[in-house]
Amino acid sequence: MVPELSPFPSVAAIKALQLASNGEKGLRELHKLISTDPVFSAELLRAANSPQYAVRASIKSTLQATMVLGYVRLKRLVLTVGLRVSVAKMLEIPVLRACWRHSVACAIVAEELATASFAAKSEKGQHLDKDFAFTAGIMHDIGRLALAVMKPQPYADFLNSIATEPCNILAKERELIGADHCQIGRHLVTAWKLPAEFLEITSCHHDDVQNSQFDATAAVRFGCMMADSLGFSVARSDSTPSYDKLVGGLPEDERRYFGPNREEYVRRIAEKVASIESA
Repeated sequence: MVPELSPFPSVAAIKALQLASNGEKGLRELHKLISTDPVFSAELLRAANSPQYAVRASIKSTLQATMVLGYVRLKRLVLTVGLRVSVAKMLEIPVLRACWRHSVACAIVAEELATASFAAKSEKGQHLDKDFAFTAGIMHDIGRLALAVMKPQPYADFLNSIATEPCNILAKERELIGADHCQIGRHLVTAWKLPAEFLEITSCHHDDVQNSQFDATAAVRFGCMMADSLGFSVARSDSTPSYDKLVGGLPEDERRYFGPNREEYVRRIAEKVASIESA
């Protein structure tokens, strides 16, 4: 049974998530929503003017941000900013900040895997859009972020209690909380009326792989395990593969994109995570 959770994230952020999923026809409505929320507007402007987006001129209005960034980048920015605003207070607790950093690292890795697959022109079927892969990575642990925001100290205490030895995290969550973060994530996607693709992404990213289909869930599953193997983990799992094993399981062309040097890849991901956090 999913525990009772008050609205998360903010009403504005939920509406933005819904509008961002409606295609370019939702761009005008998306801007209207952003412009009426002062906190959201401030965060969006701050992010849009960050080095991450390399915009030449200073962006001084949400309308300008909408026009300059374009729909694809705005959608991604809205999602990231909306969730970051919602989890701001939990970032003060180190073990809970790890939850956010894990989601961001997963999103970056999933995006890079989609990019590598497209560049390799491999015959896997339909290529995965890299922006959707990033969005899927950010969203995959929304259930865990909800627990961290709504029950910060109890959930922090729970994570600290399992930090000393590897365990089955989902089983521990069900035992102590009454539901695991995958079940809660699925519940939230339904409650927020988000696209159906997020149901599998939020609820099945820890499932064993049953087929070789390359889709958003597969990219997120890889990103989630890779984030853990790189040190962006929430708690010690009893089933996290090593970096070498994860990279070794990729097709040759994709494997070249990630490279044999774990330390170099850790540095690259850490820089991108820091850029998103400080945007």
